[in-house]
Amino acid sequence: MKYLYLLVAILGTFLLSYFTISKEINYVIIGVLMALIFIICFFSVKLSLILLIASMLLSPEIVVGATSKREITLRLEDLILLTMTLAWLFRMAFLKDIGFVLKTQLNKPMAIFIIVMVISTIIGIMRGNVDILPGFFFSLKIIEYFFLFIVVINYLTTEKDINLILSLLFIVCGIICVYCLFMIVSGGDVSAPFEGSHGERNTLSGYLVLLGSVAAGVLMNTKNSLEKTLLGFMLLFLIVSLLFSGSRSGWISALVACFVLFFTAKHKNIYFLVLAIMFFALPFFLPDIVRERINFTFHQTSWDPTQQIQIFGIRLDTSTSARIFAAKAVIRYFLSNPFFGYGMTGAFFIDGQFFRIILELGILGILSFLWLLYNVHNIIYKTMKLELDSRLRGMVVGFYAGFWALIIHALSANTFIIVRISEPFWCLTGLTVVLYYLRHSLATNIIPSQTEMIVSEKNSNIVSVAKG
Repeated sequence: MKYLYLLVAILGTFLLSYFTISKEINYVIIGVLMALIFIICFFSVKLSLILLIASMLLSPEIVVGATSKREITLRLEDLILLTMTLAWLFRMAFLKDIGFVLKTQLNKPMAIFIIVMVISTIIGIMRGNVDILPGFFFSLKIIEYFFLFIVVINYLTTEKDINLILSLLFIVCGIICVYCLFMIVSGGDVSAPFEGSHGERNTLSGYLVLLGSVAAGVLMNTKNSLEKTLLGFMLLFLIVSLLFSGSRSGWISALVACFVLFFTAKHKNIYFLVLAIMFFALPFFLPDIVRERINFTFHQTSWDPTQQIQIFGIRLDTSTSARIFAAKAVIRYFLSNPFFGYGMTGAFFIDGQFFRIILELGILGILSFLWLLYNVHNIIYKTMKLELDSRLRGMVVGFYAGFWALIIHALSANTFIIVRISEPFWCLTGLTVVLYYLRHSLATNIIPSQTEMIVSEKNSNIVSVAKG
């Protein structure tokens, strides 16, 4: 049955994508499809979530408006999430088989970050820094990521559910890798599907590093020989795709993921041997784009040397220099609005998640965001310490490596705003939280009177969640 779910989800995603990217969009058809999604969400929660997972990187963007500063876009999963929200509310009202929000240690940090973001954006609108439409849609996008997390922790109630979603994430990642290989062979720029003629390097690289870390973690821990083989081939295709992406932040964050995986590996000697072989063999197989990007970073010739920064006598390229110049400018602008910043989209664009949050949401925003990330790290780390089966342990270990890789990635990219990175990230966070509470309740032998019980469809699945 689970393979039927996967097939329906992927076919449904391509069908919706076909109608959405057609030059003459038939909104009646989209309305009918959304109604069908609503029915699916209402009667089959898991299938609707599977459809959402399948659409994460296999759906296009629709430009719904534009301002003088930026375009306003929606993606297929935006519509699916909106429909799921409505179906969830209706299901909760009529069937009364699920609670509204499962209590976790991430709820409070999420709520505080949302409050700070909304207040900052409202203040920015009142000041004239923020245009209403982009400010609203970008804020809504962040809330949408958190809602995805809420959907996962409320709808998935067994380890079988977690394994199903994990398999789907790998299937979608495999499709992306095959697509990238096709782009490499055809001579085009390597990017995620439906990104147009000028794909964003950091978008693809962040996604590949995150899913590659999880795949590597499962490969190192699973006892299933077939899965080891399939994941091995997928990681090979993924590494080639990552190299051809041309993303320097992706390459650096991938090295960080390898470093973390080494310290969490059970058999460090074997892992070290594999890394050593790859390290010494890789220079002989590096594609030209990697050599060119590295050479460009330190040897770019520019008509205006003032646009390049020198560090220890080494002149950096204009792209890297621009990020450093922007970071310096953030410090100057931050002092004008230190507490709440300029609001979402209220200031100049900058590539760097932490600097962007400081600029747009001020010190309150960056503190609440760091608190949220700290709690995500905490739940991953605590889950790693529990007794898990080999596959799910691999997922958590890999996600732990991917978490630290994305922290580094976010130094030079808006990693936690980019939809194609944030959605898998918060989905994996939700899977980890569900797994933690499932295993923690078993490990501590918590009795019903000490727990909050969440009963899913027909009371057949129960998740016991320790208070606090």
